[in-house]
Amino acid sequence: MKKPTQKAFYEHMSKRLKSIYKNKDGYMTLLEVIEAASKDDNTFMDLVELTLMNKTDRLIYRNALACQGKELTPLQVNEYLAIVEYGLEYIC
Repeated sequence: MKKPTQKAFYEHMSKRLKSIYKNKDGYMTLLEVIEAASKDDNTFMDLVELTLMNKTDRLIYRNALACQGKELTPLQVNEYLAIVEYGLEYIC
C-alpha cells in the first residue's frame, strides 16, 4: 500500500477546499482512514457511502455524530469527507 506524502495531502486539501489547509490532525486522519479501509471490505464500503452523501444526508450524519458526543461544523464534515475521498484513492 502506497502512503501519501504530507505535502501532497496538504496541497490536495488546499485545492479542494479552495483555501490554505493547515489542520495538522488531517494527515493523521488520512492515515487512519487508509488503514481502516484497507483492512475490511465492509469498512471500505461504509467510507465510500459517506462520500456519496447529499446535503440532507450530511446533516443527518452531523446529528448522528452529535448524539454520540462529537459535534462537527458543516465545514468540518466537508473536510472529513474530502480526507476520506483522498484516502480511498490509495486503496483502489
